[in-house]
Amino acid sequence: MSEEAHLTPAHHLQELLARAQNPFDVADAVLHRLRDAVMFQVELHGWRHRNSPAPALRCSSFRHVFLLADGDSVLLWELCYDGPQGVGELHEVYDDAEALARSERRVHRRMGEAHTPDASFGATRASWDPAPPGAGAEGFPARDYVRRGSAEHARRLLRRAENPDRPGEETLRLLATALGHHITHVPKPHAHPGEGQVWCAVYEHAFLLADGYEVSLYELEHNMTGGGRLVCEVYLEESVADQAAHRLGRGRGLDL
Repeated sequence: MSEEAHLTPAHHLQELLARAQNPFDVADAVLHRLRDAVMFQVELHGWRHRNSPAPALRCSSFRHVFLLADGDSVLLWELCYDGPQGVGELHEVYDDAEALARSERRVHRRMGEAHTPDASFGATRASWDPAPPGAGAEGFPARDYVRRGSAEHARRLLRRAENPDRPGEETLRLLATALGHHITHVPKPHAHPGEGQVWCAVYEHAFLLADGYEVSLYELEHNMTGGGRLVCEVYLEESVADQAAHRLGRGRGLDL
C-alpha cells in the first residue's frame, strides 16, 4: 500500500474503492471533493493479530489522506481483515472515523478480542443543544442524535440495502426531512462465533423528523453469502429483520 505503487491520487482512489466491499459508504459529496486531489499519503491507523486459537487472524486499519488543490485535505479510512477460511483478505472503506470504529469492533468481536466491557456497536453520537423536539416526549426514548447529514445517512443506508423488499422511494422522501439520527445495536444473539466465522447483527437507525416524530429503519448486516462478503439488508420492522436473520442462519444450519 505504498504511494509508489500508484501514479496519481485518482488512480489510488480508484483502486481503494475497487477492492472495498462497500464503496457506496463513501458519500458522493466526498468523492466530488476528491476529484481535486493533488497528493495522497497512506498511514497505518491500527492493527490487531490473533494467533490462538487457530487460524490466525489479522485486522488492520489505514488512513488515506488526500491533499486538495486548495490546501485542504480529505480523509478516507480503510479496514483490512482476514475473511473466512478460503476467502482471503477483505477490505472496507469509510469517510467517517466513527463508522470505521464500529466496523473495527465488529471484526474484533469475530476475532474474539473485544476486551473492553463497555464496547458498543453504535457510532459516537453528538448531543443536541438545545434538546430536539420529541426526545424523551410522546413516549419516545431520549436519544443523543447526530444532528448533521441525517438525510444523507438515510439515502446511503437504503442505497446499500440488497434485499428486494427494502423500503422504497416513499420512505426516502419522508426521511429527506430528518433533522437527526441515532444508531443502536439490537442486543440479540445474532453473532455466531463458530468455525464458520459467521457475522450477523441488527442495528436500529432512528431518525428524528422536523415535526418531532421518530421513524426507525432496521439494518441486518451479515456475511452469510457463501463467499464471506458483507451484505446489508434494511427493513421497516425489527421483527422482520429478526426473521430474515434466522432464515439466513437456518440456511447454513445455524441456530442464531
